[in-house]
Amino acid sequence: MKTIKFIGTILCAAVLLSGCNKDDDTNNDLPTNGLIEFKCINPLANNLKNALSIKALLSNPPLVGDTTATYLTSWNWTVGDVWVSQGEVKAGETDNLEWIRLTNVTNQESKLFEDYTFPAKEIPVGNYKSIKITFKNIFYRHVQLISDPSVKYELLETMGSWTAPCDPNDDSWAATNYFSSDGNHALNTNGVFELVSQGEKIGGFNIIGDKKATISWRFYAGVTTPSINYLIDQNNNLEWDCGVDLLIDESPPELKYMWDFVVEYE
Repeated sequence: MKTIKFIGTILCAAVLLSGCNKDDDTNNDLPTNGLIEFKCINPLANNLKNALSIKALLSNPPLVGDTTATYLTSWNWTVGDVWVSQGEVKAGETDNLEWIRLTNVTNQESKLFEDYTFPAKEIPVGNYKSIKITFKNIFYRHVQLISDPSVKYELLETMGSWTAPCDPNDDSWAATNYFSSDGNHALNTNGVFELVSQGEKIGGFNIIGDKKATISWRFYAGVTTPSINYLIDQNNNLEWDCGVDLLIDESPPELKYMWDFVVEYE
């Protein structure tokens, strides 16, 4: 009887060990990476397709007077790099997060906002809570004349105030934008996160082994009604002069903030 019990014990142990090994093999078969794709969406493009048929103007047509009323259609700018992190950006804290870069090289090419799509990349599975994005200091605002939509302007601007000096050859970078569930942040001079815009947030997303996560950064946060941009000719020369002329933005009432993010899984 003792011999039978001993053999039975060995068989039970073997079965348990086999079961454990099977579980281990199953866990080892689980994918450790998933795909992520980052792109930009401009909801104004569907309503103002004619205005987006150009990427750069050799010269602007004359302004129509002291005030030129236009519709905003897009931005032509340089998005350099995009990173994501499983850590969360919080106001009052330093940037000690571990970031994964989605861009293989820093982009130096200026494009319309809606033309940005970065190649899908494999990153570790998990829950991601923050995104950071860099872009250059100067950009070109694309607008069209309300009274004649065939008349288009490409207006040089900077990420600073409207009185900031403008140089079309400026190759500097604006302050990095850090997005999390709390909103859009920037690092202050002490290297501490400060909340810039509470509404411009990313609620987090998951990277799953058998799916692709597409993160869409939306201009105008999905609003399809364009802003009216009044171009105020301060020096009365009927030309747009960055750093001199004034732009007054009249946003539609449904526009609450500049950006948002949409997450989709395939």
